[in-house]
Amino acid sequence: MSGMDRGTWPLTYVECRERFRLAAAEVGADAAPHRLDAVGRHGEELTIDVVQVGSDRPRRALLVLSGTHGIEGYAGSAMQRDLLAHLAEREVPADAAVVLVHAVNPWGMSWWRRANEHNVDLNRNWGAGTGTVERPANDAYAEIHELLCPDGERPPDGDRFVAELTRLSTTRGLDWVRAAITAGQSSHPDGLYFAGRELQPSTRLVDTIASDRLLGAEAVLAIDLHTGHGRWGTSTLLSKAPPGGGDDCWIRETFADTPIETSGTPEAISATKGGQLAPGLLTRLGQGRHRTLTFELGTRSETRMIVAERAEHWAHRFDRRSDPAGAAAVWEHRVCSMPDDAEWERTALVLGRRVLHRALDVLPHL
Repeated sequence: MSGMDRGTWPLTYVECRERFRLAAAEVGADAAPHRLDAVGRHGEELTIDVVQVGSDRPRRALLVLSGTHGIEGYAGSAMQRDLLAHLAEREVPADAAVVLVHAVNPWGMSWWRRANEHNVDLNRNWGAGTGTVERPANDAYAEIHELLCPDGERPPDGDRFVAELTRLSTTRGLDWVRAAITAGQSSHPDGLYFAGRELQPSTRLVDTIASDRLLGAEAVLAIDLHTGHGRWGTSTLLSKAPPGGGDDCWIRETFADTPIETSGTPEAISATKGGQLAPGLLTRLGQGRHRTLTFELGTRSETRMIVAERAEHWAHRFDRRSDPAGAAAVWEHRVCSMPDDAEWERTALVLGRRVLHRALDVLPHL
């Protein structure tokens, strides 16, 4: 890859945040910071920033989240800034609002990690406002924890890991392997995809933000921006709407030009997950026509992604992020979640606009 092909998006959480705040100011909006009691990689203060364009008490709203998985927030931040620029050219209906929540997991964004400061996956952590987490029953994870999170001073062997995953996929089935790894687990706090045992500060804070701004709205469409699922340079909408029901039909008609994957169906590639943030938030807003989607941008292969997550997790667990091997693992994880590629960035914005601008089009009719 030549130097001219390298990505142009920020490499740091702070620059993303400042660009987001500037984009808000350019459309005459304030970015309200909500501070977390955690410290960034460079000692910086960490905030979740919120911009609301339109009505203060909307009847209908578009809610867009970025950075639920921290390292994935760089793409989400770029799409949110792009959406703000577009909002300067169009009028939000008087009874509606667009609410942008920037960097749900600012610690993970700063440290280039998927999980938060407590090793919790914030998209497995929702607990319906009870103060505790409904712990996922994932006995299969315990069978492969040592494979996913090996001890040792040396970097984990990727080739042997892939060979063992291939064997398990043959003997137990690919769906079993996917669910064991990614469905979420509550048995190993030092493991991958840990759901946590209590609601995390970011989860509580975003719950408060959504409730304060959208409680009582008649209709809300929530879109949570992610990367890593699907083929390179493609987009997918992940839906939890029951197949064939009214919400499923509306989603498929509204976003007909974007592939849609419905959780729990035979065609679904990703495992069914519990504790997801955006669906949880909408349960707190009262009765209404509330719908949620996860927007995914494809990056690297499924195998390369899990190999990278495993190696980065090892580097973090054993405080090896600054060693040559650890730094290489951190960078590989970064480019698997946020490719350092200008063409991918351009494609990502085009695909993001397709979905987010369509969401704006239907906002008056939610």
